[in-house]
Amino acid sequence: MNRHSIRAALVALTLIGGGLAGAPLLGGAVAAEVIVGDIVIAGAFSRATLPNAPVAGGFLTLTNKGATDDRLIAAASPVAGVMQLHEMKMEGDVMKMAELANGIPVPAGETVTLQPGGLHLMFMELKQALVEGTQVPVTLTFEKAGTVEVLLDVQAFGAKAPDHSMHGDASGHDAHAAHAHGNGAGMDMSGMSDLDAIAAMQKAMFDKPENPLTMGPIVVVGEYAVSAWAQEGTGGRALLKKTASGWAIHLCSGASLKDAMALSRIGVPHDVAHELAAQVSTADASVAPELVKQFDAFDGVMMIDDSLI
Repeated sequence: MNRHSIRAALVALTLIGGGLAGAPLLGGAVAAEVIVGDIVIAGAFSRATLPNAPVAGGFLTLTNKGATDDRLIAAASPVAGVMQLHEMKMEGDVMKMAELANGIPVPAGETVTLQPGGLHLMFMELKQALVEGTQVPVTLTFEKAGTVEVLLDVQAFGAKAPDHSMHGDASGHDAHAAHAHGNGAGMDMSGMSDLDAIAAMQKAMFDKPENPLTMGPIVVVGEYAVSAWAQEGTGGRALLKKTASGWAIHLCSGASLKDAMALSRIGVPHDVAHELAAQVSTADASVAPELVKQFDAFDGVMMIDDSLI
């Protein structure tokens, strides 16, 4: 990753729009192929998240063995406040993510793959971190086949495909450098919390199978936010501000974005700067030290939109 690539990827990124207690993750048994009606579900996995990550993705394959088309219409899990069916796709030269309100079609005789950078399950309002080596229960509902529970293996940060050694049976700023310009989001995220919206925007823009993006802690204080990310052994932090049209990135840097004096010098109000710094430090304390080093590793300061602050 280089600073030129990140500048190209991040310029003018903007985001339009603004139960049960968490059940423990399951350990022990591994995920297996599941059949409901004519639908065969295989290769189900998710990826480990940081302790404060608000979102995660779920991936699997759906094979319709029958002669009638079906459709995945809903998903739910005790570890998420909300789950949605999402699609990431290119429209022109912009990567967009959108909820599939009408579900995901599974045509007769065909296999549909939910994978990083494409169709996927979206865990939102996570109630706990997803821990590598455990499993996450998800209830899938099909239009015709009905409802079934599936266990998703939680694999390592940035896993690109199921680790078949566990079974009995994203994406990066470089990859998106050519696509991230203008209004980078192009997504309707109305109704999402600030944490979910910021994480979903960055994942939508940069997460690809060949170069996954791991979101770190996101701290929001009023109309300011600091988000952390890691990718391909390095990482950084972004300072964002909420505008009338949504969240936008002001600049990217590293350790300086958890320093109150540095934030104040940038133009963040004094009280907000101190609160941001305090909350970022608290969030970092719950993250593995090697990941914090990645978040701090960004060299220098890269201005994205100096009109914001």
